[in-house]
Amino acid sequence: MEDEDEFPEFAEDGDEDGDEPDDGPERLEPAAFPEGAQWDRVRAAALLVVRYCSLLEPPVATPWVGPVRNALIRARSTAEVLLREGYGPGGEISAWDIGLTRWILLGVTGLPEAVRRPEESVDGQQALARAVYDVIADPADEERFAEACALAERLAGPELAGEERELVARDLAELAAAREAGREPDAEALWARGDTFARRYADRLRAELRAAGHHIGEVMTDFPVAVSERGADLARDIVASLAGRFGVSEEEARVRVFAYFSDWDLTDESDMGDLDYIGHQTPEEWAGSIYLGLEFHEVRPGADLSGHEPVPLPE
Repeated sequence: MEDEDEFPEFAEDGDEDGDEPDDGPERLEPAAFPEGAQWDRVRAAALLVVRYCSLLEPPVATPWVGPVRNALIRARSTAEVLLREGYGPGGEISAWDIGLTRWILLGVTGLPEAVRRPEESVDGQQALARAVYDVIADPADEERFAEACALAERLAGPELAGEERELVARDLAELAAAREAGREPDAEALWARGDTFARRYADRLRAELRAAGHHIGEVMTDFPVAVSERGADLARDIVASLAGRFGVSEEEARVRVFAYFSDWDLTDESDMGDLDYIGHQTPEEWAGSIYLGLEFHEVRPGADLSGHEPVPLPE
């Protein structure tokens, strides 16, 4: 949890019943909204998250399917909406949204290693996301922004650090020019430039992680059964979770998942339908239950699964 001296306005004495204050996102909400040149830093910082948290964005098999991936997805999606729809009074992203994202990111740091599966590049993305949301939370602090930029350059590596530095400088210049002219910046141009870099960075990082023995899959686009859009999303997440968590091939994960759901209706999006029921558990819990035949509460992230044998592979 953040030092309460840093954001004293959010350090409460407890509720009316004398209970301890909640360790919730309200304790981490930003101290102020950005003004003037601070807007340039906030937007440029948000673009850093969009560039560097792209590896885990699609539901593909990785060792980090679960809390780590979910925190980075939250960081990236919040930054996307901040850039496209606005932040602050009247914007789509509120102070509470920023607080919740910071709270989720902070929670990842307390996860046991068995869940986090430490890896320098992925831990670096978490550190960068936390630094960026510190910038958004305290937009007057220029040192925070400089630290976030330095983290991004380290993640970029020697071959991309110079390009990353130029991207930040160009982003800041264009954002300042738009602000001084009293117009909104060309968000699509900023986005497209960053997205091109993000794809190159993510491709390089996937290759490095695969070479290090990590199971990094691809996005599943074909399905052996009829699925709705929501059904496809759920199936992808469960397949990715099973392959990533247990180190099996995506083909095996697909066979297991679709054999398990062979009698389910993955097109039923009604309130009490099959997809609604599936959505009550996390993809990690479904993956563990399908693979090991255990109850959901027995396979939550961090559970000791040693000694359990997988269910025989369906024929």
